[in-house]
Parts: sequence; structure tokens; C-alpha cells
Amino acid sequence: MNYFKILLFSTALSLFTNINAQEVTDYDLQRFAKAYSEMVQLNLKAQNEMAEIIADEKLDLEVYHAINDTKNNPDIEPDVPEEDFDKYEKVQPKIEKIQDKLESDVTKAYARQELTKRDYTAIAERLKQDPLLQTRLEKMLTKLR
Repeated sequence: MNYFKILLFSTALSLFTNINAQEVTDYDLQRFAKAYSEMVQLNLKAQNEMAEIIADEKLDLEVYHAINDTKNNPDIEPDVPEEDFDKYEKVQPKIEKIQDKLESDVTKAYARQELTKRDYTAIAERLKQDPLLQTRLEKMLTKLR
């Protein structure tokens, strides 16, 4: 019987430790909020640059996405003129360059807040599960604006 009590106590202690390990401090949340805010700005800038490149090539954004969505599925080919495929191929290297720069800039945004991608993702996952944490984040984001 004592073995069972020790096992139960150890299990409860382990669960309690894991719950606390997942807790997000105000400091963690503040760093997350700053990184998130910067990432939103970086993403918006990159999207605008990509849209401009696509528009400069006289390629419709929806057509671009239709072609891009089928690149990983050779069984599907969008019903668009051949010249649009040529335009897509012309803009794609420029788009990939912007995406690579965005990824690099995001990594730097994490680092400026002393976060890794793993840290950021862990906090984001915790936020999805915790409405109170979401409220705290929203207040912090409001102050940052």
C-alpha cells in the first residue's frame, strides 16, 4: 500500500511540475508580444513587396496562387494561359528571395527578444489554450501600438 501512495504522490508531483513548466511569465509574454508585433510588421512588408512584384509582371494574384498551390501536386494543373506560367516562373525567384529574407528577419526578431523559434512556438501553443493569457497578451500588444 505504501508503494502505491509513493507512486501516486510522485505522479502528482510530476504533473504539478509539468503544469508549472508550461506557465508563461509576464516577462516571457512581454518578449513574445514584442517579437509578435515585429513579426506582423515584417510579414506585412514582405506581403506588400511580393504583391508588387507579382503585379509588376502583370500577373493576377489569384492566378499566382492557383499556380503556386499546384506546384506540389503535379496531378492538378490550373486552367490559366501558358503565358501566366511563364510570368510565374519569372517572379518566383524574386518571391523566394523575399521569403528567405523574411525568415531571416523573423529569426532576428526572436533573437532580439531573447527567444528561439521553439520558445516562441511554445508560448504560442500555450496562448491557444489559455483565454486569460490571451487577454494579458492583448493588453500588452495594445500598449506596444
